[in-house]
Amino acid sequence: MKPLEIKGARTRLGLSQKYMAEKLGISTDSYGKKERNIVRFTDPEKVIVAQVLGLTASQVNAYFFDGMMPTA
Repeated sequence: MKPLEIKGARTRLGLSQKYMAEKLGISTDSYGKKERNIVRFTDPEKVIVAQVLGLTASQVNAYFFDGMMPTA
């Protein structure tokens, strides 16, 4: 996972960790650990983060899967 890319996408949109945590239904502390790659995002959380941040499929592949997902 590329935590700096996720943080960058979030901050470019002016979104706080608290906002993201609320969207995921978790504490701000838990979200921070996920964003710092201390704890992994679950697959359902990845979908929510991608939607909130407006990530493309290519960005999701790069940020969450280090480009390892096969492309069509």
